Amino acid sequence: MFNLRNPWRSAAFAVLACLLVAGIDVGANDVKKEEKKKASTASKFTGKTIDLKLKDGKLDYTTEFTADDPKALTRFHYKVFTVQLVAGKLYRIDHKGTGDDAKFDPYLFLEDADGNTLEQDDDGGGGLNARIIHKAAKSGTYRIVATTFVANQTGKFALVIGAPDAGQAKLAELKFSISKFADLSPAQRKKLVEDVNKHLVNKDGDLNAGDFQITLSLGMEAEFENLDLARDLYKEAIKQFSAAKNQQIATGVTRQFENALKGLDKLGKPIEITGKTTAGKDFDLTKMKGKVVLVDFWATWCGPCIAELPNMEKAYAKYHGKGFDIIGISLDRPGDEEKLTKFMEGRKMPWPCINIEDSRKLADLHKVQAIPYPVLVDREGRVVSFRARGPALERMLARLLKDSK
Repeated sequence: MFNLRNPWRSAAFAVLACLLVAGIDVGANDVKKEEKKKASTASKFTGKTIDLKLKDGKLDYTTEFTADDPKALTRFHYKVFTVQLVAGKLYRIDHKGTGDDAKFDPYLFLEDADGNTLEQDDDGGGGLNARIIHKAAKSGTYRIVATTFVANQTGKFALVIGAPDAGQAKLAELKFSISKFADLSPAQRKKLVEDVNKHLVNKDGDLNAGDFQITLSLGMEAEFENLDLARDLYKEAIKQFSAAKNQQIATGVTRQFENALKGLDKLGKPIEITGKTTAGKDFDLTKMKGKVVLVDFWATWCGPCIAELPNMEKAYAKYHGKGFDIIGISLDRPGDEEKLTKFMEGRKMPWPCINIEDSRKLADLHKVQAIPYPVLVDREGRVVSFRARGPALERMLARLLKDSK
């Protein structure tokens, strides 16, 4: 199953974002409930964890989802496991149904000890089963989150951990190299883009969500460091994915890379952000030169936007003193000014937000089609990324503010 409406893929697929044109109140009840939760980590999956012990790097653990298990987004039962992984070692993690339900549809997340998502997968294990192939960057505790694609689904399943085969190992090595892109030399970066392009060609049209994810991940890094490399990557991706055997991938993913290619023309240029904040103060982005600023197009009714707030708050606490700021651009509906203000006060958001009327004008000006839509601006006022979310935000800030004390 490759479903572009899958709520779990919101971080990877822009088409999963809250569409502004539709004007539908997405997940309002879920948001209210999530606001009340105080997670101890950056993860959306909180509460009790089950410690897994590997023997010779392997494990076969069976259990089941029951009606008593907690739910993410108020809909999806999940269990959280902790496991010790060794730096530099490759692991294959399978989450598969073992009961009689032919429609049992596993979904799998791998997080670091702080709850930041490292990888996620739906059907990489064949059929409806999920699989993650991962090379550990460091030794220590990792979190494995087993959940399902289907709301309220219960049933028996197994977590199986072992070593990947040669082909899987090669893909994992590519992903690991992408995660270290900032540390590579120009020649190594070029070679990595060539290797990913070759990987896509060698799939001969049999492309899947995993191929999309590694290509997009590399694109995010290349955009930040070398626009020409990003352009080469996206052009080849459009060529290969448009010929994918899976028509859903051919259509949806190709569109994503076409948009990414067009977006490159906006990088390195200033963006106009002016208006009055909800507190009635004038705001002009040009007056923030010298600071790195995240321009966050969001709304209180947008589930993925709210899910990103803990990550933004964490980054703000860590980097604000070094020159990092955030300005919210609220796409809440006209007339919801009081709702927006109460949400910000209840959340104790430390950054300002443009009022709804001016925010909607800015969304029209910049042709924002979906949210969340993060725009990261460097100290010179130039746009450096439209993908500063999740772990990528902190990686980018570390580079942009590396000279700050």
